[in-house]
Amino acid sequence: MLNIANDRSLPIAQPMAFKANGETGAVNTNPQKGKHEVTKVVELNKNQSIMSSYSPNKIISGQRTYLLYSPLSSKLSQEDEYFMIENEMLGIVATGRTEAEAAQDFAQEFDFIYQRYNELSDTEMSERIKRIKVLLNTIVKEVNFK
Repeated sequence: MLNIANDRSLPIAQPMAFKANGETGAVNTNPQKGKHEVTKVVELNKNQSIMSSYSPNKIISGQRTYLLYSPLSSKLSQEDEYFMIENEMLGIVATGRTEAEAAQDFAQEFDFIYQRYNELSDTEMSERIKRIKVLLNTIVKEVNFK
């Protein structure tokens, strides 16, 4: 069974992600007023890549847990057999065969750049890396060790 949210604020033919019977895909929907005010599925395309949000407020990697001031908004997408989590501001691209593997890779990458950039002096970094370091130190509330 395919469930799609009935959101009247969406424009006509709004693409939406779905998960049904263990499969994921995308649909274009067309809101129609009817007896039950349902959303009509206009097109179903399981081969289209899916994109949604990944926004952790805590990142756990190995021996460290990073508590963030607010959720770190990142893009989660699936193409073919792989999941990808991308945060353009931090320059992190993580992948995995499952969403959990991609999240684990994301946590490892986050931990690596946080530790590495904070080891370096500003004279050893490019302007871009300096900006990422400032951003990292702004969003991380505290780091706890296991």
